[in-house]
Amino acid sequence: MNKMKIKYTGLLVVLMAGLLGSCKQSEDVFDDPYAGGTPPLGIVIDKQQVPSPASGNAGTEVTIKAKGLMPYKDKLKFLFNGQEAQVVSVTDAEVKVKVPGRASSGITSVVVDGQLVFGPDFTVLGKVNKDLTYVVVNGTNGPINKAVTVASGNTVLLGDFSNFDNKGVVRPIYRIVRTLPNGTYDRSLQSGAGANGALYDMAILNNQWYIAGRFSGYAQRDGLSNVTKLSSSGQIDTVSVPTYEGKTKFVSTFNGGTNGGIQNIYARGNKLVISGDFTYYLSRRYDQPNHKYKDSTIIDSTDVRQLARLNTNGTLDSNWRFDKTASGYRGRPGKSLPGGNGPIETLMHSDGKLLVWGNFTTFDNTNVGRIIRLNENGTIDPTFNAGGAGADDYIYQISYDATVNKYLAVGRFKTYNGTAVSNMVMLNYDGSIDQSFKALAFEGGYPTYCKLLKDGLGVVSGDFKTYDGAARNGFLITDLAGGLADGYNTVGNLAGSIYDVMETTSAEGKRALLIMGSFYLFDNKENHNIVRVTLD
Repeated sequence: MNKMKIKYTGLLVVLMAGLLGSCKQSEDVFDDPYAGGTPPLGIVIDKQQVPSPASGNAGTEVTIKAKGLMPYKDKLKFLFNGQEAQVVSVTDAEVKVKVPGRASSGITSVVVDGQLVFGPDFTVLGKVNKDLTYVVVNGTNGPINKAVTVASGNTVLLGDFSNFDNKGVVRPIYRIVRTLPNGTYDRSLQSGAGANGALYDMAILNNQWYIAGRFSGYAQRDGLSNVTKLSSSGQIDTVSVPTYEGKTKFVSTFNGGTNGGIQNIYARGNKLVISGDFTYYLSRRYDQPNHKYKDSTIIDSTDVRQLARLNTNGTLDSNWRFDKTASGYRGRPGKSLPGGNGPIETLMHSDGKLLVWGNFTTFDNTNVGRIIRLNENGTIDPTFNAGGAGADDYIYQISYDATVNKYLAVGRFKTYNGTAVSNMVMLNYDGSIDQSFKALAFEGGYPTYCKLLKDGLGVVSGDFKTYDGAARNGFLITDLAGGLADGYNTVGNLAGSIYDVMETTSAEGKRALLIMGSFYLFDNKENHNIVRVTLD
């Protein structure tokens, strides 16, 4: 018994020695994880305080309460939403600064040796302000892709949402809504269940609405292929057709569509022009049997790429960009011209000419630089000359305004026809560069959307962080020379993407912009996919 006790005692001593050894070894191997760290600055700023004054124009002297600044008074920097300001004075209790010339609304901050201390928000006053006469508060729960003006100045909004301004909580509002000019929801639109997929565009012809997007059903009707016809009250236009078994089936009067999404639809004369990522035109026959000799819907396919012209009943206009003698789908005669060898976007002029851009290097087997213009008959317009080289990378968006007769283009490109243009370029109507407009440097991302306004100002958005060295988080307005338009760039951060901008007026008659897309923050404030601002 004593012998065993001695054995255990010896074992305990060995274990204790090992344990102490392992502790000593741990001390030798692991360094202090906090050693060498930057000591705290000791600066204290109440982020909830109200600056004095709480808002102001560029040049305004602003006082912000702060403690612990004196040790750093000769080297600290003060920022307004990332833009450095002039420091007027520093005391034990406060700092006085001047709002810099290119500041925008947002959070203030102090920087010392690379360390950042945040301060309160400050509103920089400017020429772009939220329109308080626009009554939309909660926006939508999904993207808004397009706004179209209809009768009486009302607006139809198209997108991929199921709720508008909390009016769709009980009965969802699927992807189409009509509003009064001040944004009030128009309950009289009889859209039923709406579309079962995203809507991108709408054309109006003979008081009928033609909606386009990426959907297969609208209201109680299925069997659609990304485009259909509605009445001006929002109801789908239907007709009864006999089936193989002699039954009656109600279908859309618009019997035509595509196998891919339709991005744009235009009314021209008594025709409709569509563009998108489709490769086939589709139509349906309802009087055919299946292998069991029961009712069957047959879908006919025709080789049609990216662009098509349709009659108002949905049938394909084979006289536009179509070779009737070429071998098409399954050897059947007829197919469209090849179009671009990559994605396209389009816009139509009032004379029917169609500008096409995107990420393609050939169009109808002709070498091009991601941009081309077509005549109304669908042939290549030789009066539009991008110089052969065109853009050296993806063109995301182009906007045209007839008043200034110019195009504004943005994208990933760095050159246009061999000239450095830094992701943005202004073009003359003939496709040449407008040399009076000089794009400056974007940093932190790319511009993805632009809207050229009637006075030549350009609204630009994207995922960029700065423009010409000034903090512009996703939103800016250029002047006619390509610089930041004076007084129009005080708007704070945009979180998300802009898809459409409509020039309009406020209820007070002020010039206004209706801005739509997929965003949740505009000017540092919560806005869900839609906001209207005035331009002073």
